Amino acid sequence: MEQNFNLHTHTTRCHHAVGRDEQYILAAIEAGMKTIGFSEHMAYPHVEIAAERMYNRDVQEYLHTMYQLKDKYKDQIEVLVGFEIEYYDDQKDYLLKMKECCDYMIIGQHFRYFDGYNYDYFNNDEDVLMYANQIQSALELGLTRYIAHPDFFMLGRRQWTPACDKASQIIVEAAKKYHAVLEINLNGLRYGKLYYQDGLAYPYPHPEFFKHVTKENKVCFGYDAHHPTTLLEHQRIDICLDLLKDYDFNFLEDIHEIL
Repeated sequence: MEQNFNLHTHTTRCHHAVGRDEQYILAAIEAGMKTIGFSEHMAYPHVEIAAERMYNRDVQEYLHTMYQLKDKYKDQIEVLVGFEIEYYDDQKDYLLKMKECCDYMIIGQHFRYFDGYNYDYFNNDEDVLMYANQIQSALELGLTRYIAHPDFFMLGRRQWTPACDKASQIIVEAAKKYHAVLEINLNGLRYGKLYYQDGLAYPYPHPEFFKHVTKENKVCFGYDAHHPTTLLEHQRIDICLDLLKDYDFNFLEDIHEIL
């Protein structure tokens, strides 16, 4: 299967990606993509988390540079400028303001609080439900219609429980209601298979989550690129399709449906 776009792309400003901005664009062109969307990790006022997000001082430079590149490459590829956000009730006004500055946002909920508590380090059943509700709130507020790695919570736990089913249902139903796309994240493969209670599995994409996804949901692949050549690794799609071969997905064909 081929997909001619990627909306989940990072830059060195997040402090855990490599490569120049233009290298990501050139790699996307070489990969035959029609659209490359940059979604750098959103900075939040008055807090800096090293190696996790861009710094506040870099936000305006990021927007300025990306819109310059958007214009420079407009005859070769569509470049979209966005942010990967996390939703917090006390930051919603800031997020709504920042939404006006970009083409789109995606939600990738990594933290329970904007100043720390990583879901990928550890999360319990209460945390999993909070995770789902944060995603639902972002969709309700109209911040985004793209849910990055919706099964990310499985990185910080080793057992699938009824709470995981409930959280998955909340996310999937919210995606249906607000016409949001669910991402099959291609970057979770980098962790290798981890030791879960019921056997070895990749943290994401996690098959148990996608059991809840129906034909009413739209899905797409997200490279979650932190290295330009990741955009050339089409084999990641083949591996994920094999992992989820028992599911009949409704793939998003035109990204402009969700922008």
